Amino acid sequence: MSTISPVDIRVLPGRNLGPAARLLEWAPVVVPILAALLIVYARLQFGETKFLYDGSLIVLALICYLFAAIIGLMELYADRQVLGRWGLWMAATGLGFNAAAWGTRWIAAGDREGWIRWAFRYVPFANLYDLSIAFAMGAALATVVICRKKEARVVMGVSMLMAALIITLAIFLGREFIDLPPVLDSYWRPIHVGIASLSYGVVLVCFSIATLYLIKDGFKIEAMGVFVALTGLGIYTFINRADLLFTAAYGMNVILTDPASGQRAPLPLRATMPLVGPLMIAALVLLVVALVILARDLYADQTTNRKHAFRAMGASFLLQVASIGAIIYQMGALKGNLASTINVASQSAYPKVAEWLGGAPASQANQWLVANNKDLTVTMNSNPVELGALFTLAALTGLVLIFAFRTERVVERLPALDRLDDLMYKTGAISFIGLAMLLITGAVWANESWGRYWGWDSKETGALVAWLAYAGFLHTRIAHGWTGRRSAYFAIVGFLLVIFTYLGVSYLLPGLHSYA
Repeated sequence: MSTISPVDIRVLPGRNLGPAARLLEWAPVVVPILAALLIVYARLQFGETKFLYDGSLIVLALICYLFAAIIGLMELYADRQVLGRWGLWMAATGLGFNAAAWGTRWIAAGDREGWIRWAFRYVPFANLYDLSIAFAMGAALATVVICRKKEARVVMGVSMLMAALIITLAIFLGREFIDLPPVLDSYWRPIHVGIASLSYGVVLVCFSIATLYLIKDGFKIEAMGVFVALTGLGIYTFINRADLLFTAAYGMNVILTDPASGQRAPLPLRATMPLVGPLMIAALVLLVVALVILARDLYADQTTNRKHAFRAMGASFLLQVASIGAIIYQMGALKGNLASTINVASQSAYPKVAEWLGGAPASQANQWLVANNKDLTVTMNSNPVELGALFTLAALTGLVLIFAFRTERVVERLPALDRLDDLMYKTGAISFIGLAMLLITGAVWANESWGRYWGWDSKETGALVAWLAYAGFLHTRIAHGWTGRRSAYFAIVGFLLVIFTYLGVSYLLPGLHSYA
C-alpha cells in the first residue's frame, strides 16, 4: 500500500486554504477577544452600576466552560461532528466572558483609586484570584487555538473541565481587591504574572493531551482508578486531619466580619458542618474498597472484579458531590448560628481564640463567641484549598468513570497516537519557553523589589523544578528519542509540579509568595 509524504499532504484538495477560509478558521479565537474588548469598552463608558461586573462575567465563563467540557466528553461517544463545533464555540464564548471579566476588573481596579497612576499599573495581577482567572483564560485560549482542527477537539473535554475547576477555585478565593506593598508595585509585575498565567494555561492543555495519549496507548483505566483513589485518600487525610477519622466531623474555618468596616478576618478555629462528615467517611470507605479491588486485579493482571470496583467508585463520586452540596447548603443554614457548632467541636481551640483576642482568659472565649455570633460566618473562601481539592477529586473520579464506560469506544474516537504525540510535543515546548520566561521576568522583578535576583524562596524553587521537568521532557525527546508514553509521564509530572507551585506553595509553605 502506498504512503503519502508530508509534501503530498500539503497539496491535497482542501488543504490550500484561501485568505477567507483561513480567517474563518481563526474566528473562534478572534471573535471572543473582540467581543471582550467591546464589553470592557462598554464597562468603561457606562460604569459598574449600569453594566455587568467582573464577578457576573466570570460566572458566565464558568457555565460556558462546563458546557464545553460536557460536550467535549460527549463527543467521545457520539458520531456527529456537530457536537465538536458546538463545544468549540461554547469554549470560545467562555473565553470571551473570561477575558471580559479580567478586563472589567482592570477598569474596576483603576476606578477604585481614581486612576492616580498610569493604567498599566492597574493590570489585575495582585492576588491569587487575579492569577486564577487569567490561568483559566490562558487554558481556554490554548484550547480554542488547538481545537480549531476537528481531530483535536476531543482535548476540549478534559482541558475545559480543568479550566472550570480553576474558575471555581477563584470564586472560592473571593474577588476582593488588595493593596500591594509599594516594594512590589512595578511594571514587571503584570509582565511576570501575565506570562505565568498564559504558560500555566498551555501546561494544562499539555496535561490534557498527555492524559488522552495514555488512554489511546492502552494505559489501563484501572491504573488511573488506583491513582485517583490514592489521591482521594491523600486529600481526605490532609483536609480533615483527625477530626473526620475519629469524630466523623468536618469543620470549616470561621470568619469574623467587622460590622463597622466590613473587613473580614479568620479565627483560629473551625465550625462543624452537619451531615458533611458522615458523607465524607462513606465516600472515603468506598474509595478504599475500589482501591483494594483495582489494585488486586492489576496485580493479578485480570479484570474479574472491574465492574464492582467502578460501582464502588461511582457511589463514592455521588457521595463526594453530596458532601460538597451539603457544605454549600450549610454555609447559608449556619449563618448567625455558628457558636453552638463551635462549642461542640472546637473547645480545644479556645486558648488560641483567647490569644487572638489579645491575651484574654480562655474562659472568656465562649462568651465572646456567643456575643459575636451574628458576625461569624463560613464562606466559600474559608477553606479555598480544601474546597478546591474536593472539587478536583470529584472531577477526577468522574473522568475515570467516564473513561471506564465503553473504553474501547473512547479509544476508537481519539486521534491517532502520532497526532496526539505531536500536539503534546508542541504544547510541551511552548510550556518550556513560557516557564523559562517566567523565571527570567520573576528574577528581574525580584531584583527591582528586593535587591536580589534569586533567593531560593519556596515559590521560586517550585517554579524552577517545574521548568526543569519540561526541560527533561524536551531533552529526552531530542537527545534520546523518547516519545509517546514516557513523554506523557513527563508532561503529567510537570503539570502536577506547576499546580503545586501555583496553589500548594501559595498556601502551605512559608515564603514571600505565601497567601496563607
